[in-house]
Amino acid sequence: MATERLWRSLAILLPILAAILAPLSTVDLTYHLRAGAEILATGAIPTVDTWTFTAAGEPWFDQQWGAQLVLHGAERIGGWTGLVILRAVATGIVVACLLGIVRRHGLRTRPATLLVLAAFAVAAPALALRPQLFGLACFALVLLLVDGRRDHPRGMWLVPLIVAVWANLHGSFFLGPLVMGLAWLADVHDRDPGARRTLLLTVISVAAACLTPAGPLVWLYAVGLSVDPSVTARITEWRPTSLRTPAGIAFFASVAAVVVLIARRASVIAWPTLLWLGAFLAIGLYAERGIAWWALAVVGPAATLLAGGPSRAAAIDPPAIRRVNAAIVAMLVVVGAVLLPWWRPSDPGTQAPVLLLTEAPPGITKVLRETATTEDRILNHQAWGSWLVFAIPQAPIAIDSRIELYPPDVWQRYEQVMAGVDGWQAQVATWGVTLVVLEADATGTRDRFVADGWDVIHEDVDGVVLRRP
Repeated sequence: MATERLWRSLAILLPILAAILAPLSTVDLTYHLRAGAEILATGAIPTVDTWTFTAAGEPWFDQQWGAQLVLHGAERIGGWTGLVILRAVATGIVVACLLGIVRRHGLRTRPATLLVLAAFAVAAPALALRPQLFGLACFALVLLLVDGRRDHPRGMWLVPLIVAVWANLHGSFFLGPLVMGLAWLADVHDRDPGARRTLLLTVISVAAACLTPAGPLVWLYAVGLSVDPSVTARITEWRPTSLRTPAGIAFFASVAAVVVLIARRASVIAWPTLLWLGAFLAIGLYAERGIAWWALAVVGPAATLLAGGPSRAAAIDPPAIRRVNAAIVAMLVVVGAVLLPWWRPSDPGTQAPVLLLTEAPPGITKVLRETATTEDRILNHQAWGSWLVFAIPQAPIAIDSRIELYPPDVWQRYEQVMAGVDGWQAQVATWGVTLVVLEADATGTRDRFVADGWDVIHEDVDGVVLRRP
């Protein structure tokens, strides 16, 4: 294997290995697994909440139903290992598209690989297995097609199809038409004869996003979710990007790097490129969740800014070097297979491979599986809600990860109970709570329930389970 090909392989294999090695967060994943199973069993997309006692009967706009079916299908076919493979495949699609973009811009193989790996590092916090990962894969595909529109104009006709699928997977689908619109402005600036086609496909992409069970209302969902105060106030990744987090530091470092590249550029940067960078910079600044879109979108312009040196013919490697390169790639493939969790023993509490899941307390889960019935109602730590609706389906809970589902008064009452505001006992009684599940740090809440006569039936390093006497 030539050294050039080794570098290209590393750009894809290293992110895939990272995706295999990282644990699976249950915070969003597992409620999507339950939803996918119910959609498959009933043949219908849920329209109201049936999993909680605080929002039972509330309308649920389940825009991500397509992703839920994909996730459930992977879990049904391959178990937890199937889900890990799915994340690795989606991650591979993202970085392969980025590699295709940077190579098209004339960047030599080694800096192209380093640029792709840098983009992956900035976007990595958003690459958890959840519908957003499918949105990122769709985004990367659209970027690749749009970037090559002048060499391969027919490929652009795939964009509306991708957007139509995307609109049934994740609310970020609006970025597809946005990319198309920015590309049209660049075509107009460059007096490209394909500008009319780009504009036509932009309009078609907007219409294609309406090919969902909700029709055009999917646009209201996408816009409404990003400005919903319940979401922006309670979910960290929906808050403005800050230098106080590792993700924010990586984001601002990447912005600074792009600014330096622009400053060093001898020629003036065309305004469509600046508009492109400004649009995705704004998305990254608006919320930490937007960093990943910036990381992927900036790759093309960054490759152009880094390129410009004379191209060199690929060196012809000696046979020994080619064998070493092939051995490195083979070793990485073997390591990836070994890292898959299929061989790990199953945790008796979570019934998943050990050390695979986060936000899934095994001891608490085991106790709830053994004790909770359909007559119980579980007041839970919110971060565990997604896991509990999946692992303990027989008993309704208080709150899960569908933040936008719950009316403001539900959040207010829930937070008052957890904070011990006067009247919390009456609210717990009104809800008919019989089990309380708290994280280990909630010692004040635990002590209030114990003082009120609740029995501790399980306690470990993760938290505590209390039952009403």
